[in-house]
Amino acid sequence: MKRHLIGIAVIAALGTAPAVAADMAFKAPAVPEPVWTWTGFYVGGNGGYSWGNWSSSSISPIFPGASTTANPSVDGWFGGLQAGYNWQVRRQWVIGVEGDYDWSSEKGRDGSSSGTSTTTSDPTGVGVGACDAHPTCTTTITTTTAGLTANQWNLPWFATLRARAGLLVDPTWLVYGTGGVAFAGTNFATSAAGSSTTTTTITNGIGQIVNPCPPCLAGGSPTVTSSALASTYYSQTSTRIGYAIGGGAEKMLSQNWSVKAEYLFLGFGSHTFLSGTGVDTNVKLIDNLVRLGVNYKFGG
Repeated sequence: MKRHLIGIAVIAALGTAPAVAADMAFKAPAVPEPVWTWTGFYVGGNGGYSWGNWSSSSISPIFPGASTTANPSVDGWFGGLQAGYNWQVRRQWVIGVEGDYDWSSEKGRDGSSSGTSTTTSDPTGVGVGACDAHPTCTTTITTTTAGLTANQWNLPWFATLRARAGLLVDPTWLVYGTGGVAFAGTNFATSAAGSSTTTTTITNGIGQIVNPCPPCLAGGSPTVTSSALASTYYSQTSTRIGYAIGGGAEKMLSQNWSVKAEYLFLGFGSHTFLSGTGVDTNVKLIDNLVRLGVNYKFGG
């Protein structure tokens, strides 16, 4: 009898074992929380808008010895590529290095209408100062007339190599500052329409300046000479090295993709374009830029 009871118990246990095993097989494992990491190499693209006041002073191509000033706003759209590497330090800090290159449509223009300049020399000869009845008294009148002048400033490209350091607001949001060296291609061009100069020398026996002549008194006579200059055009491109400083924020969308918004200020000091041409122009070269970018990080 005892043997029968033991057999029934074993059979019952064997019958419930598959059901228990089936229940255990269908229990889903817990999903682990994603572990975000910023460490790794990345590449990406960017685009935005930039502007800068390129304060300029130059020798006038129209009137010798005169100088002109201009404060053009050099602005336009740009786009380019970037690449870099990040190291996530502990839980909340990220440091890295980034380089970028951008093609730019930034330019500024100005122009001036034709102008006329007239100068009259002091009388010379016997009786200088009074130039009265003492013969002979001579004066010279010089008139310069010039056509339209036009200037253009350009920033066709720029690049930076910068360090970055930032704080993780949460595992997917980075706020950072950045700074480093900047490079830029800069250009200045100027053109002037042809100008003409007329010099009238008047000699009057009793010191009267008469133009035109006659009437001339006491045998006075004018001498008129004219000269003309052809249109001129000058252009010079210079690669400048300066600094870049700014900051931004970056959002990680997945283990591989992120987007960012950034501001940079670029400073390149002052440079004299067209030195030695007679239209030497000193330009202060700066740039402000705001841009959006997207990055792809390898690994994850």
